[in-house]
Amino acid sequence: MEEIIKSTDHSTLPPSAESGGGLPPGAAVEKDPKYPPVVSYTLKNGLKLLILEKKFVPTVSFTMMFKVGNVDGQQGKTGLAHLFEHMAFKGTKTINSAGYAKEKPALDQVEAAARDLIAEESAASPRPEKLEELRGNLDSAEKEADKFIVKDEYLRLYKSLGESGMNAMTSTDYTGYVVSLPSDRLEAWMMIESDRFRNAVLREFYRERSVVMEERRMGESDPNRLLWEALFTNAFSAHPYHNPTIGWMDDITRLTRTDAEQFFNTFYVPNNAALAVVGDVAPAEVIRLAEKHFGIWEKRALPDRTHTKEPPQKSEKLINVFFKAQPALRIGFHNPGMGHPDIYPLIMAGEVLANGKTGRFYKNLVEGRELALYADVHPSLPGDRYPSLTVVYGAPKAPHTVEELDAALLEEIRKLGTEPPTRWELDKIINNYQAEMIKQLESNSGLAMSLAHSEEIMGDWRYDWKAGDELRKVKPEDISRVAAKYLTRDNRTAVFLREPLNQEAY
Repeated sequence: MEEIIKSTDHSTLPPSAESGGGLPPGAAVEKDPKYPPVVSYTLKNGLKLLILEKKFVPTVSFTMMFKVGNVDGQQGKTGLAHLFEHMAFKGTKTINSAGYAKEKPALDQVEAAARDLIAEESAASPRPEKLEELRGNLDSAEKEADKFIVKDEYLRLYKSLGESGMNAMTSTDYTGYVVSLPSDRLEAWMMIESDRFRNAVLREFYRERSVVMEERRMGESDPNRLLWEALFTNAFSAHPYHNPTIGWMDDITRLTRTDAEQFFNTFYVPNNAALAVVGDVAPAEVIRLAEKHFGIWEKRALPDRTHTKEPPQKSEKLINVFFKAQPALRIGFHNPGMGHPDIYPLIMAGEVLANGKTGRFYKNLVEGRELALYADVHPSLPGDRYPSLTVVYGAPKAPHTVEELDAALLEEIRKLGTEPPTRWELDKIINNYQAEMIKQLESNSGLAMSLAHSEEIMGDWRYDWKAGDELRKVKPEDISRVAAKYLTRDNRTAVFLREPLNQEAY
């Protein structure tokens, strides 16, 4: 640990680009003034680097984005992407371990005991006495493996380096790892993270799996999560966007460490990742250190990402979720995907309906008729990599019902399909978008996340700026056309959260 901390003294680093250290061949500097001056560079193993130098404060933010989410899991093994995100903090062969050579056989004993237990639990008629015996075997094996664990060394290491905002997140489309550090800790980050993503050791796997199972149980008592899950599982019948990111409980209970290691070896490869570095750094220095520490990471062929296409929806789907909570609704309309030209007028349609307090939903339903507590639109859920859903969501204001709110939302959508918005409405949306893009530049961590996501998931780090150009081209009649085409009753799945009382009335 001390070696990692000491190795990042600035006196040991080469001159920065500003003091004579030039960029290597293959590095591209964005010179178009409508984009930030990002330096992009791809290592020979396929790892994409995006570097933005900002000298305002002596800190640097990192986002490592992998193009792997729950959509990439096998049916029957849902939740692996999310579970591995948990495991990525458990250390490596050198971090969190008192000696991996001795720890490895102990971990193998844990895996053998766990597989025996899972096999018995999965049997048609599990034997209670055998289950008790096998659980005891697993517990004993885990206690033996515990002798070789240095608890929380990974987290203590980052705290000693002055970390801020260290986190990870899993979605249907991607998994991201973020942290901010003092800028003189650049090489320390490179050393730690290259080790983490080349030499991860999934110790304490079955305990962490139990944590995820408890998270799943808690979600089943969360009305908001139930609403979203009901929407996606009913809206998608063929495509894996049907599956919840956390996974199905039956799948989670049968996941093994071997499954997670295979998942890691398949998707956690440099040619499936983008690294964004934003802050007080010299791009030439970042590239040199990335070559040094990440260049030895082995490139591997990725599996085919073709999934069954979701067939066109030809009938309205209405789902009731009964729960003692504030009534609410979620409505998903299938959209053609983020790569389709119709997505831009669809995004604008959503903004016309729900762009803050001047959006039609707020003006007419929240403030005007006082029918809704809130009403909003999200352009693409649960993901962006494949055709997804344009989602309208809201909650009625008592004494109004979800039926009244649903009818009012549909009426506003119908009007949009027949009456094009005004030029003023569109100009307001574009102005707000431009303001958000400028605001985004203020946050190192937010910008690093945006750059990595845009590059790895949307295909170009400039995506947000290019999308703004496309949105400016949208005409009022384009918006009415796509609203009439996609925001229709036969293309929608509507989920209503209702009080469980008097269910016979429904």
